[in-house]
Amino acid sequence: MTDESSPAENESMVVFEFAVPAETFILADALREHPEVVVEIERLVPTNHSPLPYLWTTDGQSPSFETAISDDPRIDRVVRKTTFEEGGLYRIEWGSDSGGLLDRISNADSGIALLQAEGQDGEWQIKLRFPSRSQLTDFRAFYEQRGIDLRVIRLYDLTDPKMGQYNISQKQREALVRALEMGHFQIPREASLEDIAESLDISPRAVSERLRRGQTNLVSNSLTIGQPTGIGLGGQQ
Repeated sequence: MTDESSPAENESMVVFEFAVPAETFILADALREHPEVVVEIERLVPTNHSPLPYLWTTDGQSPSFETAISDDPRIDRVVRKTTFEEGGLYRIEWGSDSGGLLDRISNADSGIALLQAEGQDGEWQIKLRFPSRSQLTDFRAFYEQRGIDLRVIRLYDLTDPKMGQYNISQKQREALVRALEMGHFQIPREASLEDIAESLDISPRAVSERLRRGQTNLVSNSLTIGQPTGIGLGGQQ
């Protein structure tokens, strides 16, 4: 049978991590005036009504910080929903002409998925998933032609969506799943590092390293704001 799918349909998804000046994205004044605050966009499925509606912040409860957010020309309304000891959650209503990079990311029809976006001290670090490399090429060309500097942090093909989202390598995933299946995380433990190593035909030291790196990546990419995102893919154990 002849494969009638287009070249684009056969392309693998790709993850692009990059940094941009806050002036080209959102909250430039707030981040500049409060360099100690880290802002993270809540990763939700975008809608046509309110793109990217929630922002998490660390140490961002001061009235001046909230005022700085409210003064952003792209924002119509800010409501502080919850305050925590180490930060807060804000609901954002964006203006109809929010424009630029924000609209491109939050447009549900673009096929681009926001995996992570953190802003601090005048810069945003953003992780996007693209349906294909050709769409990524178009995305980069669009902003380069407009003089927006997209500083590349990491770029890789995505073979497993969940691994890509949490920066888990294939070897780390294999070790974590095997440890879970064998009861290594149970109390009391039902399997030792030696047991897992034997099942994977590797050394206990290699198992320990893969579990440590894998757990670090899972936690830093799912439970923290403003912390290192762990060890990436690219041949890591």
